[in-house]
Amino acid sequence: MYAGNCADLHEAALAGKVALNAWTRRKYPGRPLGEALPQVLSVGGWDAARSQDWGLKEHCNEGVKIAYLARGTMVLKVDGQRHELTEGQMFVVRPWQLHQFGDPHVSASQIIWVLFDVGVRRPHEDWLWPDWMAWSERDTARLTRLLSRNEQHVLTASRDVARSFHEIDGIVAGGDIAGSETRLRLIISLLLLQFMEQLERQAPVLDDHLASSKRTVQIFLQRLPHALDEHWTLENMAAECNLSRTQFSQHCQALTNMTPVRYLQMVRLEAAKKWLAERASATITEIAHECGFSSSQYFATCYKRRFGFSPQETRR
Repeated sequence: MYAGNCADLHEAALAGKVALNAWTRRKYPGRPLGEALPQVLSVGGWDAARSQDWGLKEHCNEGVKIAYLARGTMVLKVDGQRHELTEGQMFVVRPWQLHQFGDPHVSASQIIWVLFDVGVRRPHEDWLWPDWMAWSERDTARLTRLLSRNEQHVLTASRDVARSFHEIDGIVAGGDIAGSETRLRLIISLLLLQFMEQLERQAPVLDDHLASSKRTVQIFLQRLPHALDEHWTLENMAAECNLSRTQFSQHCQALTNMTPVRYLQMVRLEAAKKWLAERASATITEIAHECGFSSSQYFATCYKRRFGFSPQETRR
């Protein structure tokens, strides 16, 4: 679900369909950063001179992405919300937010971004910004609060923010990682300061629930239907949310009025019922396994107990 979903961009760049200038680490496409710019996963951008025949499928990043549309248009979907970006707008995507670019394909566009690993994958975790930003604790706390308790996805970039993005693009296009690192650190730090001040001028409504452990569990439960074949237990569901079993169980009970194990079985059975009706070519055993049941016999027992009729009867 993470960086591997940038494969379409990488392939398009190799085919000459789009110009990709990015310095990266881990599996993100671009030129390796090595030891430069700790905690930056990707910095740079793409330039698509014409409409493309590819898009970036729904995925999550491993960090916070702050990006700017320097030219063209772009359809961005974040957690199911569709945004039609125009030149001069910017967007923020947090690590737990599913997003995609293109509908389904990317339009002619130039996008510039910085992607930071701030040590979080879930809403309730503590953010850690790079030491090289040289910010005070007060200011990093201000920035974190604005980004973690406000989930506005799209806004218009100020002139200062736009200028800093263009300067970042120019530095990366120059290709000199070692010789440009100090300058790039300063520009990125300035960009974040300008962005924070822009957000504060807009005075967004901040919601502490957005950074709560209950929200983490809520997101996990919403996405559970997409991972039913995982070998879920109370222990590893709680671990996926970086919570204790007690915390996870309490939040699940509050959100669903069910225990985690009971809720998991309910979701699996509802998915099985839907797939039995829609996927005539799949066998009952195949559907049982895809929904996370270890045996078709146990699946049939649970299914009849819940719905009052057997899986076979669903297909008659």
